[in-house]
Amino acid sequence: MAEITIVDTSPRDGPVGVSKIKTDGKVALANSLMECGITKIDCVAFTHPRIRPEYSDAEKVISTIDKRPGVSIIGLAPNEIACRRALSTNIDEIGILISVSEAFNKSVLGTGVNKTLYKTVPAIIQLCKEKSKKIRAYLLSSFFCQFEGKIPVTNIVALTSKLSFLGVNEISLVDTAGMANPRQVKETVKALLDLQLPTHFAVHFHDTHGMGLANCLAAFESGIHIFDTAIGGLSGTPYGAPNMEVGSWNVPTEDLVYMFDQMGIDTGINMDAVRESAKLAQTISGRDLAGHLMKANTAFLLENFPTALALSKV
Repeated sequence: MAEITIVDTSPRDGPVGVSKIKTDGKVALANSLMECGITKIDCVAFTHPRIRPEYSDAEKVISTIDKRPGVSIIGLAPNEIACRRALSTNIDEIGILISVSEAFNKSVLGTGVNKTLYKTVPAIIQLCKEKSKKIRAYLLSSFFCQFEGKIPVTNIVALTSKLSFLGVNEISLVDTAGMANPRQVKETVKALLDLQLPTHFAVHFHDTHGMGLANCLAAFESGIHIFDTAIGGLSGTPYGAPNMEVGSWNVPTEDLVYMFDQMGIDTGINMDAVRESAKLAQTISGRDLAGHLMKANTAFLLENFPTALALSKV
């Protein structure tokens, strides 16, 4: 049985940064990810088409993908209306948004944290319970906020405890600004896991400063087993962050899988298949992506230095 779970967000995050990724591309990405053995895919968002036109095909994407047994498809629903749209499809989990930072919550969601927590979130949870759907909360600015600075661990503990009490099944700690560091990650994860909540925890790091894999490793060593990534690093620029080339934000799925594979940690994901999926993502996006695995000539190394590569896993 796999020791970790990868939640690939590329079908949803990719079109934000690469406008040429249309419905067929999203479906192809999702199908390719399932071929690799990935069992959770953050696939679409049900935001209003006037606000985010790149998500206007959410229903069509869900109905078109070749969903496999054991795969959970996540759809983001930032409010009750979006949730009702999502629940009219064959979605498995509903993703919700809330920030630890008051300023960031107001900037992104247009309201304060308390209103989101006590009005928006309970309405969504009630709808999901009626349909027996799981809820996944994305906790934005979990480590650092571009408006408020470093987030105190006590604030994260307080908010996650409330979300767990309300019935959220899984909470993903999002490093929105991409400024977390391994020591901070370990301190935060320890504080959360010490609570022994029934809610599962995941991490969603942005590789803004090249710390993505290091932070993932720190989280794993601290007890986290669920990681949000995107094939090829496909993503758009997070709100409020400086513009960067696409693929510079999300941790590339293939790189994280390779790292764990070299460490002897079972991901349940086929390395050859995930490499092909990364190539597909690059073809669909029509530009170079950030993943290192596509750039490294692994085939050459396997052919010429097989012993060295085998020893690297010891």
